[in-house]
Amino acid sequence: MADGSVTVVLPCLNEAASLPGVLAAMPDGYRALVVDNNSTDDTAEVARRYGAEVVTERRPGYGSAVHAGVEAATTPIVAGGGGAG
Repeated sequence: MADGSVTVVLPCLNEAASLPGVLAAMPDGYRALVVDNNSTDDTAEVARRYGAEVVTERRPGYGSAVHAGVEAATTPIVAGGGGAG
């Protein structure tokens, strides 16, 4: 079990429907950081409601979203997720 020193970056585009299940399955001690990459649904609001930190990346694309998440992470260990959906 992690002690809060691991951030899992989740690049997301219109993942409001998928996020509750993904965030509920996050292991204890891991911090979820959702990078909203121009979503037109409630991705950011849903992520916050389920306890994730949210950053916004306006440059489109998976790589831009991952980079923004790595830059925003404040823990010593950062893991990349494949997105919520």
